[in-house]
Amino acid sequence: MKCLWVWALVAGFVANAWGQGTRSAVIREFPEYRVYPGTLDQDNFPVSGARLCTTEAKPHCFALDRHETDENDRFYFGLRATSKRIKLSGGGSVVLFNANCGGGSGSSDRYVLLRSESDGRFKNLLPPIVVSNQADVAIWDLPTVSAMPIFLTADFLWEGMEAHYSNHFFEVQIYVYDCCD
Repeated sequence: MKCLWVWALVAGFVANAWGQGTRSAVIREFPEYRVYPGTLDQDNFPVSGARLCTTEAKPHCFALDRHETDENDRFYFGLRATSKRIKLSGGGSVVLFNANCGGGSGSSDRYVLLRSESDGRFKNLLPPIVVSNQADVAIWDLPTVSAMPIFLTADFLWEGMEAHYSNHFFEVQIYVYDCCD
């Protein structure tokens, strides 16, 4: 119940912040596609990112980028790849695509929101988003705020001597796409 109240509060804030003025985007219908997991090494860790590819005769693909913490640490988002087609109220659709990098309770997920361009390629409408495996994400349809879906993340903030499954404070981020470039 507490979580629902927090999300309702956030939704009210978003609606007030952006008001009634939204531009309607002209978005194409996202083509049929398949999702492929990344290639795994002998320890079942990904060595390439998951891909989303059209099923057309000449397919176009989008691969999740790797994340580099330094020159020796590279994390590929190739595990548990999922996608969700999101129909837009103004017509057309986009796809939310994500995958995990592995690593147990310290793993991360990368998210992208893809739009199909007129040349068949895909455009990610989100900035780089990587959240922990303890994060919660949501897609909201709030047409009075934006013609596009609103993406929310709530990821824990690690403090002092907390254990993984201790109580945490969360940072909530809201991503609103308000134009149709």
